[in-house]
Amino acid sequence: MQHLTRNIVLIGIMLTLCVLSIIPPKEKLRLGKDLAGGVSLVYTVALSPEDSPAVIDRVIEVLKERVDPQGVMEISFVRQGRDRIEITMPLPSAEVRQLRAKLDEQLARLEDYRVDTAAFELAMRESGEARTEALRRLMDTPGRTALLQPVLDASLAAAEARARYEAALAAGTTSEDELNRLIGEAGAAEQALETARQGVLAATVSPEDMLTALELSERGPKLKNPSTGRIEELPSPRSKAIESIRARIGLLPGADEVIDDILQAHAEYSKKRRGLDDPTDLQRLLQGAGVLEFRIAVQPGSMGDEERLRRELRERGPEGVQSTVARWYAINKPEEWAQNTEQFRSLLENPSAYLASLYNLVAEERDGVIYVLLHDEPGLRITRADGDWSLQDAFPTQDELGRPAIGFRMDPRGALLMGKLTEQHRGRQMAIVLDDQVYSAPSINNRITDRGIIQGTFSQEELNYLIKTLAAGSLQAKLSPRPISISTVAPELGADNLQKGMKAAVIALVAICAFMVCYYFLSGAVAVIALVCNCIILLGAMSLSNAAFTLPGIAGIILTFGTAVDANVLIYERIREELNAGRDLRAAVRNAFQRVLSTIVDANLTNLIVCFVLVFVGTQEIKGFGVTLGIGVVATMICALTVTRLIFVILADKIRVKELRQLPLVWPALQRALTPKVDWIGLRVVFIPLSFLLLGLGITMCFVQGEEMLDTEFRGGTAITLRLKEVEQPDGTNKRLMLERQEVAARIASIAETARARVESGQGTEDDRILAQLRDAEVVVVNPTGNGYTSDTFKIKAPILKQEGGDTEAAPQDAVLLKAILNAFQNEVESRPALTFRGSDATTIDGAPVYRIVESSLGANIAKPDIQNDVGPFVGGVAILLEAIQPPVTEDVLRSRLEYIRSQADFAADALKRSFQVIPLSLTANGEVESAAIVARDPVINIYDDTKWKHELAASEWEMTRAALTVPTTLAGVESFSAAVAASFRARAIISILLSFVLVTIYVWVRFGSLRYSLAAIRPLVFDVLTTIGFIAITEYVFDVAPWLAQIGIRPFKFDLGLLAAVLTIIGYSLNDTIVILDRIRENRGKLAYASKKVINDSVNQTMSRTFITAGLALLALLVLFIWGGDGVKSFSYAMIIGTIVGTFSTIAISAPMVYTRRIPASALPAAAGSRVDEQTTNALTTTS
Repeated sequence: MQHLTRNIVLIGIMLTLCVLSIIPPKEKLRLGKDLAGGVSLVYTVALSPEDSPAVIDRVIEVLKERVDPQGVMEISFVRQGRDRIEITMPLPSAEVRQLRAKLDEQLARLEDYRVDTAAFELAMRESGEARTEALRRLMDTPGRTALLQPVLDASLAAAEARARYEAALAAGTTSEDELNRLIGEAGAAEQALETARQGVLAATVSPEDMLTALELSERGPKLKNPSTGRIEELPSPRSKAIESIRARIGLLPGADEVIDDILQAHAEYSKKRRGLDDPTDLQRLLQGAGVLEFRIAVQPGSMGDEERLRRELRERGPEGVQSTVARWYAINKPEEWAQNTEQFRSLLENPSAYLASLYNLVAEERDGVIYVLLHDEPGLRITRADGDWSLQDAFPTQDELGRPAIGFRMDPRGALLMGKLTEQHRGRQMAIVLDDQVYSAPSINNRITDRGIIQGTFSQEELNYLIKTLAAGSLQAKLSPRPISISTVAPELGADNLQKGMKAAVIALVAICAFMVCYYFLSGAVAVIALVCNCIILLGAMSLSNAAFTLPGIAGIILTFGTAVDANVLIYERIREELNAGRDLRAAVRNAFQRVLSTIVDANLTNLIVCFVLVFVGTQEIKGFGVTLGIGVVATMICALTVTRLIFVILADKIRVKELRQLPLVWPALQRALTPKVDWIGLRVVFIPLSFLLLGLGITMCFVQGEEMLDTEFRGGTAITLRLKEVEQPDGTNKRLMLERQEVAARIASIAETARARVESGQGTEDDRILAQLRDAEVVVVNPTGNGYTSDTFKIKAPILKQEGGDTEAAPQDAVLLKAILNAFQNEVESRPALTFRGSDATTIDGAPVYRIVESSLGANIAKPDIQNDVGPFVGGVAILLEAIQPPVTEDVLRSRLEYIRSQADFAADALKRSFQVIPLSLTANGEVESAAIVARDPVINIYDDTKWKHELAASEWEMTRAALTVPTTLAGVESFSAAVAASFRARAIISILLSFVLVTIYVWVRFGSLRYSLAAIRPLVFDVLTTIGFIAITEYVFDVAPWLAQIGIRPFKFDLGLLAAVLTIIGYSLNDTIVILDRIRENRGKLAYASKKVINDSVNQTMSRTFITAGLALLALLVLFIWGGDGVKSFSYAMIIGTIVGTFSTIAISAPMVYTRRIPASALPAAAGSRVDEQTTNALTTTS
């Protein structure tokens, strides 16, 4: 081997870089959803035929900006086909949850400086000593004492002033002037009290306020300093917001220290955080993305109550401002409104004056955020409330002077609205608002209809920024209102998957290494070194490419262990052949590497074809498997062809090793057994019937099972995870109840039979038709005990309801199934009792305690003037009054029930867009809520649109409230796959298998130069796939006949995405085996015109030892995976075990004999026409050149 030193250095550098890239593993190796815990959401995007594929990319870009503007979270957005997006987010690990809990503890310290608004208003509704006592009860911390002391003093002063006036009035001798003076004092005292009250409400900083400030960008704007000509970075929005909070509460005792501790805790949390804390947060952010509006800006001095609106913004925030004609909107990037640092400093110091003078806008600042005032009434805006319109495109263009401008195109409805708006308001500023943030406010120069341009002095960055903004304008209409598929893995289950997967990987690695050393001695130790290098390169490549490890990916690593040594086995078996032929070690090593080079390359390249298909058509988890397996294949070639050879060169040339002993060389009987002289062609009479028998079994089982063998991913349906409750044991400990699978299945079947009987009797409802489908439901045992069928957790998978015409119905059925199943297990699962309250029996909002919120004081809206809780942020929304709640519950229970129901599929599409709050009004003696109000607001529903407010907001909130409180509920996991997703998965499964066949056919045809060789490679693959799928289908029958097989892991496996990955992997493995034999046939054929019977038999016999060793090691790794890998890879490893056995059989029994033919090519015939040539003669013939 030439350049030995150079190669050692290069390999050393490569391995060092890989090691450095994976240390420390916890930080450098990224875990996927199924190992770290996470959620995957699949959304559809409504595209018209004329939309270009780039629309999806724009949507993804805008979603990323909305969900993760700082780009610090591991939230992936992956395009699926033409019109779907899969969004995957990791759930927080135990460490992150602990850091978040620490942050929450620090944030909770802000409560010491914050007054419960509801309790404060309750206290202020009291009078005299009762009010004083109520206020003193609230003054239970130094911070609250300092905050409330001015209110208490003002209250006592007001009471004293009122008492003096009443005493003077009662005396009857006081002069009128004196009474007027006392009245004035009392009025001034009451005014002072109201001012103190407003001061408490304005000074309060909630944990939510602090979190909002902490989540702002830490990057300050960079602008040019006109004095120095240099680019300077200015204070960030985050730092300005935090300084504003310090200004509000920093003077209270200890508040500054609390803020510092919060900043420290948030820094530690942010460093480890990889996603949002809850999937509903992700859904809410996605629901709010891409809402585009055009609004006319309020001109300075044009509104009489401008100062009041400014004051309310400063005190209550934008949602607390009382106005039906205007709203405050935050500026997205203030630096875009300044040309240099001087202008930007002017903007920050006095945004009101700056934006009024340069842009003719009304502006105000609160907590470091700059807001502008925009009109909110018909005729002065274009919003969703004004009609169904959309902006169809945005693009760069030029104005009449050739300056850069932004062009946009509206749909017909949008063109009509835009024409009216711009015609009536020429010369005014029209704000472009996306997701409630102002991106620009250009001046209207001319009337605009379906096409228009936005003029300005834009830099290229500003131009791209605005085009991206406008291009997202139709996103709200394009993105489906809720995900069509939701898949969640809890962090605890992810950790369990990781632990079991790593255990299986270590056992497999140790077992394979032990075999290699025991069988090949020194050469086996070399293989172990190569395998370790293989692992280092694989992990390093995964880390450097930021690829995530998934549970199927760990399966891919374990499979790589089993097949990675295949290259070493090929080399060692060749070395043994060369040594048996009498060559010395150096020559044997050189010849072995030369002869196996093409075989190793061919076998691994065909595996890469399968990996490409897995990545091309798979979901995130399957892509992870494909990427891991692909990197493993490349690492295998690198280690086999460089590392292994380098070590052998050192052994032979430098250390002068004279021989390499192997077990077959030490034990001749084993060598004879591994070098058989079987007439494989003669055994075709046995192989052909056996092949047809296995193939017939596979096809028959597929037809018999039909859709029954498909999992919900390919059929569509609902999967409900049922976890049994904990009960107290005699020793005082708590332990979860356990049930057997048969009992659970019997209860599910009983639900189906009862519903089916009602349907057949003609008395069935639509719910009965849905429940009748449970007869086809599958009960899966999750984390069973030793017997394989007893557990405390079960997953019940039900197919989507079929219409009479056979079409699949995509309508939600989750609620019906969940309710029926929970009723069947009501004694075994945790439940929440139904509550009643005044008016709770009203099924519609007519007669229900539902009120419009038109005033900022709650009592003014619900006809209870003594209740003064501030509901300013909910003006325009709805209030629901809950009086006489029975049984009374705590505020936390009340809120959690409402939050749970609002996150469910039936309500999430609307609820996640709305803000809501629970306001306790009266408590029992032990602190439970007996009366409360629920307030909610939808930003896109106008209170003056009576029909929309009633039917889309009030009715919806009333339905959610009744569902949350008047129906007993039980928490259970629900996953759903719509018919559209299932059909898409089925299509992708078929395409992936066919694509693999086509690509393999093309490669083998090109590489071997013969269609016969291509067919010899493809036909056994078809046999392997159909037979393996048949053995998957047969598990349903085997389990029913012999349920004890569950104890060894054999269960009714369903064809899911994991099994699709297994089938594609089987294609790669079987092809690997086939390529090795075909390559030997090609080598042994030499210049013969075709492969004779002897050539084929010799080729199979010569590679038999390699076939047995490779298949044995693969089976060893797969058995380890099956036994110790956990439930998540049980079906995968089962299919791979079957596929490995079937693939080995088909290579010998189908592939190799197919290369043989009795027909003699014309080129092999003698020149004399009509001469007969027997097979023995043709064995010696060569082709003419």
